[in-house]
Amino acid sequence: MWTACYGIQPSVTMTRPLAKLPMASKAGGTFGRLLAFSDKKVAGMTWLKKVPIVRNAAPRRLTVSLAESLMFRGAIKPITFGGKLYLTYKLVMWGRERAVEMSTQARSGPACLSLLLPGPGGMDVR
Repeated sequence: MWTACYGIQPSVTMTRPLAKLPMASKAGGTFGRLLAFSDKKVAGMTWLKKVPIVRNAAPRRLTVSLAESLMFRGAIKPITFGGKLYLTYKLVMWGRERAVEMSTQARSGPACLSLLLPGPGGMDVR
């Protein structure tokens, strides 16, 4: 999700119409200060320079894409949670039906293979 937000940049592409609102200029100052703070923090992370995937990535873009992905994941969590519960229910019910099928099939045949074998002296013991 983080890489998708890094590539698509939802805050740039989707919120462009919202930038004209008067509230956007008020929030922009605080947002700019927070981004400057995060730029300093990310620049101080030396381990980030060792990771080949993010070595050449812009630190501000990494920070914004992380925030975007966390927002998206938080927004869809109620949907995915309900979906996981429903799929778990369906899986459990399928397992129960399958167990009932297997138990009825097992009862229709012999209890074990030894009952099918002829008895001593070739006589059928059934």
